[in-house]
Amino acid sequence: MISRSNSVDRLLAGEITMGTFVGISSPATVEILARRGFDPVCIDSEHTALGPELIENMIRAADSFGVAALVRVPGVGPEIGRALDSGALGVVVPRVETPEQAQACVDMVRYPPQGQRGAGPGRSTAFGKDLVASVRESNSSVALILQVETELGLQNAYEIAAVDGVDMIFVGPGDLAVSMGVGMGSEKHTAAVAGILAEVKRAGKLSGIFSLTGGDLPHWRELGATFFLLSGDVSFLGEQAEAERTRVLELLGE
Repeated sequence: MISRSNSVDRLLAGEITMGTFVGISSPATVEILARRGFDPVCIDSEHTALGPELIENMIRAADSFGVAALVRVPGVGPEIGRALDSGALGVVVPRVETPEQAQACVDMVRYPPQGQRGAGPGRSTAFGKDLVASVRESNSSVALILQVETELGLQNAYEIAAVDGVDMIFVGPGDLAVSMGVGMGSEKHTAAVAGILAEVKRAGKLSGIFSLTGGDLPHWRELGATFFLLSGDVSFLGEQAEAERTRVLELLGE
């Protein structure tokens, strides 16, 4: 089986864990972020053009540094099993709005009897060599993280979180604001995020949240969130490039 990263164990144990999104189409990006201490990395195939072969190679890059690779899949579908077969130690499923969708995710992630995942000779089983051990251990070691980020998901947050086999609910604050038609950080938006975290806690599950800058994370930590994805490679690159360009132009008096 693929060697495990301690960060997934910490994540599943409810310990504070800090990662970031990866969307630039290169395994080198994973390597750079791993060297900077981000663990886990979340490879984003929802908002990028990353294909299965590249995702698998990006997971290899994470494995080479002992960093956990999660994959945010495009939605509830066959990409879930493909990401896990490629060696991802967890999946993040966006825009989950009902307990029925949550159960469908469980079925795709967990082997029988807990789910309906099919066993095959993919990379996660050392191409079949460790198939038996992988099937035996995967249900308790692979992270299933569902994103609640719509108004309907907000309404069903407790029921989604309560589905057996779901490890964590991850709040997508940006899409939640768009779905609700309110501003990020507005009173209504802040109350909605807090409400999701409260419902997840009531269901006895773990919670996490995305943040672009990290300034709001101490507040969400106080409300129970333990897993944080901070910004992403695209934002890091763009912001740093812009800041350096501005700095040098100022030195030149421009």
